[in-house]
Amino acid sequence: MPMIGRKRVDRRMNLAVAGAEVVDLPPGWQFTIDCPNHGLIRFDFEPFSRGGRQELAAQFRDSVWSLRHDVQGNTLYGFLAGLIPFWRFLDTLQSESERRVESMRDIDAALLRQFLAWLELQTKAKGKSRGKPWSMSSKKMAFDRIKSLLVNRQRLARGSVSPALAFPKNPFPRVSFATTPRAPYTDCELRRIVDAVNADLRNLDGAHDSLSSLQVLAVYLIALAVATGRNPQSLLDLRRDSVRAHPLSDREILVTEKRRGYSTQVTSYSKAPDEPSKSDHVTTIPLSVGNYVRTAMEYTAPLVSAASARNADFIFLHRIERGSRSGEVDKLDIKAFNQAAARFVFRHGIKDDHGEPLVLHLARLRPTFGTRLYERTRDVRKVQQALGHSSPQVTARHYITLPETAHRDHTFIGQAMVGWVTKQDEKNAVLLAADGKIPLADARELLKGGYNTLVARCRNPFRESGSTCSKYLPCFTCPQMVVFEDDLWRLFSFYYKLLHERVRMNPNDWLQTYGPVIGIIDNEITPDFPAEKVEEAKRRAREAPHPAWPRH
Repeated sequence: MPMIGRKRVDRRMNLAVAGAEVVDLPPGWQFTIDCPNHGLIRFDFEPFSRGGRQELAAQFRDSVWSLRHDVQGNTLYGFLAGLIPFWRFLDTLQSESERRVESMRDIDAALLRQFLAWLELQTKAKGKSRGKPWSMSSKKMAFDRIKSLLVNRQRLARGSVSPALAFPKNPFPRVSFATTPRAPYTDCELRRIVDAVNADLRNLDGAHDSLSSLQVLAVYLIALAVATGRNPQSLLDLRRDSVRAHPLSDREILVTEKRRGYSTQVTSYSKAPDEPSKSDHVTTIPLSVGNYVRTAMEYTAPLVSAASARNADFIFLHRIERGSRSGEVDKLDIKAFNQAAARFVFRHGIKDDHGEPLVLHLARLRPTFGTRLYERTRDVRKVQQALGHSSPQVTARHYITLPETAHRDHTFIGQAMVGWVTKQDEKNAVLLAADGKIPLADARELLKGGYNTLVARCRNPFRESGSTCSKYLPCFTCPQMVVFEDDLWRLFSFYYKLLHERVRMNPNDWLQTYGPVIGIIDNEITPDFPAEKVEEAKRRAREAPHPAWPRH
């Protein structure tokens, strides 16, 4: 039985030697790198060499070239893309302050702080989010790409960088918390996907010609993603020896590799019976994870001889149908799969819960798997083990989404407890509803505290879909928000909590996220209440904050 261990990574560089001097220079402004995983990738630094920044462009080019054996090809190309916003920043800096940055010797800690401030002002130029600020993860990516190239020059060519070059410590605090995790598919959406996969598997039963090769591979990949929850790239990188024997005869092992972490994950799955029972229909539809892999392997077996030596060992091979490489056999990549998945959704007319065409991504099937497993087991560590994470915190934060019923139950219990503590005279509800703007039933709930939020109260916390809103930051721009005098203590406890957190966050991040909330409380809410009531609530919030907003 083959040994299963950590993948060996060869980082040796093939360098030319001239006398006693090691020479490893890029061939020019344009060059091509052959990446084992992404093939040939072309780099063009010539556009960056214009406008008097030839030396700076050459230094960044040398940095990318020297990293070609250390990082993946798409990551390396991301470094090139990262120069675009940095060059725009340099153009803005030159036009506003006439400061010219022509070499890495001109880049110091102050310039990087200016770059971070410039990133805070950027907005998206196209798409549905056009005009909205860049997300924190986008700003972090833009900064980290430039930082990686500068660090490389600091390490390998210290004389080419400024002695004053230093990097701010943690310019994007708690970015992992600010990043919205991928939403899992709902049970109804997943059922539509599975039904479509099953329909195709029945059609493929002995008749693979009924679908194109890309559609066949897409069906098997989707089925494996639903059944295993593996990383998309790990599934695309499945090899012909990925399914191996297990010491127990009724089980088998699936071995997957995580490219980014150079790690191997070994998972045991039930093995389909060798002989179907008499009650089973005789069929070639796969009945287990191992059979899915073997069926896909049999389908692509005729292509192995035509594939390159680099790709011949992979399962998911396909013949390119158009373009300059038409007729070649290549390994399926995520771009080709996404195109096939869109065609799969169109063929079956799959809709999401809003009636729109479903956007099918393998990456969303992973948190779907984790969420469904957690619903069955209520054990984060089992989900962590199944997904192959290093810590349960990563699993809980990014791959488990509580069902809507859990949010509704939590909201109901909180409202019930607050309502029990803050009982009010329901007769006042009639007066509150007299203008007709608030239904009588909702007015009663408002007075009883039944619609309390973490900061004030809500006229109607129920969305059109029937789900319950449990957010609190959007309350300040929501027309359903209501503030009573006895809510001021809770509101100002939240107010001082935000001020308390200011010293722990990046000033620009705090100002962008919480500054508008402070302004609304000061300028729109506070003037509507008597000054003595406001001062009393503020004093109480400072001395004894509401339990929902403690300050540690």
